Amino acid sequence: MARYQIHVCDGPSCGVTHGSEALVERLAAAIAEDSDLRGRVGVRCYTCFGRCDDGPNLFVQTLAEGEDGDDEPEPEVLETQRGFYPGMDEAKVLQVLRQHCGRGRVVEALVDEY
Repeated sequence: MARYQIHVCDGPSCGVTHGSEALVERLAAAIAEDSDLRGRVGVRCYTCFGRCDDGPNLFVQTLAEGEDGDDEPEPEVLETQRGFYPGMDEAKVLQVLRQHCGRGRVVEALVDEY
């Protein structure tokens, strides 16, 4: 079963202006409550995606076997994996968590090119 790391922007705009810290807390709680996601999905803060006007932003990274999810993804990962989600709120992050991480299906209505 696939493993994922959710990187949530905590840059000045996403973190302070858009309140992304609350999204990290909500995701962490939802993951902890779900036995299927626990151990397969992690969440961490990300420095900045550079899409400040679109925030808060997150990126769902599909991890390779043995890959450490605590490292920030390389730029080519951001450009090649379909998992950049701008304009997130609590309802949207839970939808991304359930569908993208839980079922392995990108949420087409919410995803954008990085």
